[in-house]
Amino acid sequence: MPGSRGRTTAPSRSAAADDGPIARPGGSPSPAEPRRALSGSATRLGQLANDAALLRLLGRPLLRFLPVLSVGRVVVVSRHADVLDVLERDEDFTIAEVNAATMDRINGPFVLGMDRSELYTRERSILDRCVHPDDPARIRRDVASTAADLLAAAAPRGRIDVVQELARPAATRLAASYLGVPGPDEATMMRWMRLLFWEAFLNTGGDREVRRAGERAAAEFHAHVDGLVVDRRAEPAGTPHDDLLRRLAHLRTDGARLSDEAVRRCVSGVVVGAVETTTKATAHAVDQLLRRPEALQGAARAAREGDVAVVAQYVVEALRFNPLTPVLVRHAARPAVVAAGTPHERHVPAGRTVYAAALPAMFDPRTFDDPHTFRHDRQPAADLLFGYGMHACFGRYVNLVSIPELVTALLRCGGVRRAPGPAGRMRYEGPFPDRLLVDLDPAGTPDGGRA
Repeated sequence: MPGSRGRTTAPSRSAAADDGPIARPGGSPSPAEPRRALSGSATRLGQLANDAALLRLLGRPLLRFLPVLSVGRVVVVSRHADVLDVLERDEDFTIAEVNAATMDRINGPFVLGMDRSELYTRERSILDRCVHPDDPARIRRDVASTAADLLAAAAPRGRIDVVQELARPAATRLAASYLGVPGPDEATMMRWMRLLFWEAFLNTGGDREVRRAGERAAAEFHAHVDGLVVDRRAEPAGTPHDDLLRRLAHLRTDGARLSDEAVRRCVSGVVVGAVETTTKATAHAVDQLLRRPEALQGAARAAREGDVAVVAQYVVEALRFNPLTPVLVRHAARPAVVAAGTPHERHVPAGRTVYAAALPAMFDPRTFDDPHTFRHDRQPAADLLFGYGMHACFGRYVNLVSIPELVTALLRCGGVRRAPGPAGRMRYEGPFPDRLLVDLDPAGTPDGGRA
């Protein structure tokens, strides 16, 4: 889950006109977590990564004229077929050189930082065995119940922060109820998750403040999870409570239980990868729908009718316009050829960094008809939202249930509209959505009118 980070103050813009971010300027700390001053390069990278409209604009000439662009030691691949090809060839284009060292430092070995190997196969098998067929239904119930509680709490105010009062707490509570990893309190857990994800996957420029904060959070989180593992081991047989941590703690492989350290590594890696992805995707999906009144009305109609599958189509299409990860990074482990047999075939020397540009790829007209038009029933649907190939996001089965449920719950509230003025524009902390205020009018319609 690679990406960029950073923070700056963006110029004032019309919230309905573009996808440009408004990054929170430095200042007084929030109650939940301190704000960190980032380097200039980190700020610029983060601004670019958050600006989906700019990235789509930059992607157009790449797709048309430079589908394989080589600059120094970097190769950028942007056409859909070529991006899929790079991500499928996991022995030519590897990931360990990209994030294994950071992952090992803050979590210990985890599948997201492993290349194809016996260890990867074993660890992935362990995780797969702990996912049960009825888990999606359970996740759906948990998220729907939590969302109802959060929206009920916001209803008297007539306004909710989609990030801080809906998506982020809902994802944190799902980590407790389904993954089995509650924090000592929600604010601490949310702080840990953001700092760990930032350092593990998004600190591409090596910002020292982000690294130090991530390492401190890792030490605190690991000590906390170690205690949870001990508690799960001590539970008597037949305990009715069931979650991912308990399954890992009691799993036997080759006749033996996993070590406490292995249980902690596995569950921590899943939790860190789950909370902020759910938060970011939910915020991005809602923001994109708010920019498109017809799409918002269609999604709200499906939500009122209880058709979560159709809402999910709107969510997937919205995330095509502003995905979680616009670029997936790989390392050329050996000399290779990309776009073989095409006019833009290119030899890639070993050691190059390869950017598989997921966002431009999902606007490739060779695959997506009329790609700049929003179509919720698009076929094929966007297929790079949670990665692709061997390193597609393990927790996507959670995301693809929880995110549509959260959006459905919000849109059932009736007249959901962006809060007026700057309050209604998405604000970021570095690479993370940090605030998106919407007004709730149970008697209204999603376009701001009355029912």
